[in-house]
Order: sequence, then C-alpha cells, then structure tokens
Amino acid sequence: MAIKEKKVEQKSKLMEILRKDYRWENYLFFTIALVVLLLGVLILNNTLVINEDAFLIGPIADIFAWLMVAFGGLALIYAVYPFFKPAFPEIKRITWLKGKKYFANVIRVFIFIIVLALLLLLFQAFITEILAIIWG
Repeated sequence: MAIKEKKVEQKSKLMEILRKDYRWENYLFFTIALVVLLLGVLILNNTLVINEDAFLIGPIADIFAWLMVAFGGLALIYAVYPFFKPAFPEIKRITWLKGKKYFANVIRVFIFIIVLALLLLLFQAFITEILAIIWG
C-alpha cells in the first residue's frame, strides 16, 4: 500500500500578517487612507495648490492627485472591509418583503415623513410667533 504525500501549501508570510486582525493598525490605516483621499480631492478642486516647481509632482499634479484619490479609495475600502466582513453572512439570511407588503411599508414611511415635516414646520411657525411677541 502506497503512502500518499500531503501537499504542503507555501503560505506567504506577508499575507498572514495582513490577514491578522490588528485593531489599532486598522484604525490608523483608515485614518491615513482618509487623509490621502481628502488631499487628492483638495488638489483636484484647486483648494490645495501644488507649485509647478515642486520636485517630481509639480508638472504632473493632476495625475498625482488622481493617483492619491484612487489609492486612498482602495485603501479606505480595504481598511473598512474587516469591520463589515462578519455582517455579510447575516445579510444573506435576511428574508425581504415582497410586492404589496413592501410598497405598503414604503407608503407608510412617506406618509410618516410628510406628517413629521408638517408638524415640525408648525412648531417652528408657532415658536417664531411666540418669540416675535416676546421680543416685540
């Protein structure tokens, strides 16, 4: 009887480190990704201006800004993914409403929003009138 050899997979040490859940590092990574994304957007809006004489990125500021937005966005998604990963199996188990029941609930929500908005508008008018009487 022949003995089968088990195939031993070579695991990348880098991927093992990246897959571990380092909570504070994820927060730091999220913050850095958000800063990079915002800086890229500020450069694209010309709110943050890069001199043409700036070393390396001066002549290609727009390309640099688009790269910052792209890498910042990807890093943001990568930083947020571990927090939402446990929710995906739960979302698959949800049973959603169908047809008439769904639209009935939608109509109820819109009616509630309209009534609440009118009520707040009425309160604002009432308080404005009271304050106008008090302050003369």
